[in-house]
Amino acid sequence: MHFAFKVAAAIAVLFSSVVCGNVVCAETTLSLADLDRDGVIAILEEKCGDCHFDGESFSVDTLLPATSLTDEYELWMNVRARLSDHSMPPADEVEFDPESRSCLTDWIRDATHDAIVAQGEKAGPANFRRLNRHEYSNTIRDLLEIHVNAGTALPQDIAGGEGFNNAAETLIISPIHAEKFLQAATESLEYAARDARARKRLFQVTPSESVSEDEAARQNLLRLANQAFRRPVDANEIDGYVTIFRDARDEGLKFDDACFYAMRGILVSADFLFLIESLPNADVDGTNDVALPDHELATRLSYFLWATMPDEELRNAADAGKLQDPEELRRQTLRMLTDKGTHLEDSLSQFVGQWLGTEDWGRKKRPDLAVNPWIEDHHVSPMRDQPVRIFEEMLRQNESLLELIDSDWTFLNQQLAEAYQFDRSTLPQKINRNFHHHLMRVPLTDEFRYRSGILGCGAVMGLTSYPRRTSPVLRGTWLLETFLGVELPPPPPEVPSLEDSGDPNREMTVREQLEIHRANAACASCHNRIDPIGFALENFDVIGRWRDQDAGQDIDAVATLPDGASIDGLPGLKRYLLDNKEQFVRHLTTKMLGYALARELRPSDLSTVESITERVIESDFKSQELILGIVTSKPFLYKRLTETAPE
Repeated sequence: MHFAFKVAAAIAVLFSSVVCGNVVCAETTLSLADLDRDGVIAILEEKCGDCHFDGESFSVDTLLPATSLTDEYELWMNVRARLSDHSMPPADEVEFDPESRSCLTDWIRDATHDAIVAQGEKAGPANFRRLNRHEYSNTIRDLLEIHVNAGTALPQDIAGGEGFNNAAETLIISPIHAEKFLQAATESLEYAARDARARKRLFQVTPSESVSEDEAARQNLLRLANQAFRRPVDANEIDGYVTIFRDARDEGLKFDDACFYAMRGILVSADFLFLIESLPNADVDGTNDVALPDHELATRLSYFLWATMPDEELRNAADAGKLQDPEELRRQTLRMLTDKGTHLEDSLSQFVGQWLGTEDWGRKKRPDLAVNPWIEDHHVSPMRDQPVRIFEEMLRQNESLLELIDSDWTFLNQQLAEAYQFDRSTLPQKINRNFHHHLMRVPLTDEFRYRSGILGCGAVMGLTSYPRRTSPVLRGTWLLETFLGVELPPPPPEVPSLEDSGDPNREMTVREQLEIHRANAACASCHNRIDPIGFALENFDVIGRWRDQDAGQDIDAVATLPDGASIDGLPGLKRYLLDNKEQFVRHLTTKMLGYALARELRPSDLSTVESITERVIESDFKSQELILGIVTSKPFLYKRLTETAPE
């Protein structure tokens, strides 16, 4: 059975309640009021009946009510995406008229939205994962109050889940981890022993006439364990560490050294190295979803927003059982978002860097020094940090998420102004006077508006270029996949390189080479979608400086999308992104929810994505509503009683 017929059958079965009118001929212009299930069947059977979706067949059984609607949701979103981006029907088939295409995508959106929301939000599994390298370093720093990178010798963590290296499914522990954690704990405590402030904090109780050595050690160890394990520790849990202390004293170690020896045991225990949530023992309300206890919720919140353990205020709120109060949870969340310290930046450097891929800039991906001999680390590092600071500022000030696309401000420092050839005379005198090595928020005149948002960041332009030349293909692919969540197929085999598509007898612009490249039918279908987006960014060179020429010719940044719409350079691209702001926000919500939950999202999480997306849109895209929507969602606040098949 053809995929289109399966789609039609599925719509007929799943969404039979969505009935609007009479049967509609596929050749006529449609309106949403005209569409009913029979009209959708007729359209899809005529337009898509001879093809399979992405070259794969789907069993009718997977689309029938025997499985849950959330499974079908992903399929319907793909169908809608293929219609929206004009990859379906193929270019050599009869095209939809624009009104009918829009009507059909809107109908699918409304039907699937109603179905998925009707399922409601569901909790996920209890969390059990190791601290990743970055979280370990931050936690040791805050636990011992020492300023060292304790995780520097740990193995690199790989990405999992929604593309982040905090995903539970990838954070295993190996023999090399065990060895490195022991080494890191030893070195960290040795550093703390030499630091007067850290030492005083670790030894708040000392032996005296009224306090025995064992009791002093117990109290010091208990205080450390309460913070290290991120929960209240029972007295009998400390007995083993007190025994370690006593054995060390019997071996001749001094009191402090014996305490440090026992403290090392705390820092290599599973209770410290793993974020562990208890498994519920009983189905208390028949829903299979159990609310997280306060300390587990505090831990989730802290590692989401700060990538470290809860601070004293959050621990106190958890101790008092206050986090079950929605108002207190909101207050703590906003406090952590607006705290003047660097904790928020610690977490966002991971989220933004891995979401955008910019954490690789200057590391795995570097500019060619033969082309840019003046580029040095003091230029590359602030480029990498710039998108993080933009995202951080947006959250702190509760500005619109759309500021990531276009705004009248950005973050610059002396090095970036030099790298971007930015005219500092346009800045207010007060800002110019304090313009040094620290990235700071600066206003942008209309002349330099192109420097705003994520697309104005050199790390993004460098990441999506080759070392010696720009790449509209890399940039278009990056933007579609990273910003809008469009799934692009891999290139077909034996595709000629761009250089092989050029004319060896003359210097050609990248655009001219791509025009020849797209003459290959195997290349055209994808490049017609990707290249127009990339052409709009051609005024940025390989490190994000503005340019007007390529290969001695004026840059042509105007391109036409498959639906006939024209994108006129960067301003036109920003208008296109703003026209697709719902898709942008939905994809960003998906990525941040996956990061917050530290796991791969499941079909049962899709209702939550929709709910948070609606909340953000209704708030006029306020950025803090994205965070509040996540921390008040059922997957964040609850855990499943048992592991069951996704619903």
